[in-house]
Amino acid sequence: MKRPKLNQRGFTIAELMIATLVFSVVLLLVTTGIIQIGRTYYKGINEANTQDTARTIMETVGQAVQFSGGTVGQTDPTEQAGVLKAFCVGNTQFSYRLGTQLVTASPGTGQSTSVLRENTVNNCNAASPPMSTGQELLSPKMRLSELVVMPAPGGVAFTIRVKVVYGDSDLLNNPTTSAAACKGSNGSQFCSDADISTTVYKRVN
Repeated sequence: MKRPKLNQRGFTIAELMIATLVFSVVLLLVTTGIIQIGRTYYKGINEANTQDTARTIMETVGQAVQFSGGTVGQTDPTEQAGVLKAFCVGNTQFSYRLGTQLVTASPGTGQSTSVLRENTVNNCNAASPPMSTGQELLSPKMRLSELVVMPAPGGVAFTIRVKVVYGDSDLLNNPTTSAAACKGSNGSQFCSDADISTTVYKRVN
């Protein structure tokens, strides 16, 4: 009695190589898509945080101008990066450094860099701004690129402009100036900037 012949034909090496190549291409496309989605996600988060921070600073300074009463100081148009400056709005003192990245204290070192602090004082003195007290208005890895508080004629309306930049210096063009901006696409998920301005009117004298 004859045994039935079994089909013993398998895959050839060429077929295995083609299948491996197709699988590798699919895996590469999927991996690239996941990486791009991750970059887009983190870029969106950083842009939203930077916008929120700039908006919070704008609202804080604007409300102080509108409702705190007293004299409203103005920022120095000739200020330099890294130099500690301040201006007063009533009894609220805003101390700031332009172009300096906010660095939080490392464990065990106690070293930190303050960038923009709001401080309530009895006698506001813009000539001696404190940076060890008050509330820091920026988040880590952010820097204040521009802060303008200028009165319009009549002293009732004030123009406020705030520019906040997020990212390390190697990801920015002109990191210490008001023209600070993100470089190209490389590392763009770790860099963002927000530039907003408004005009407020002083309601309380």
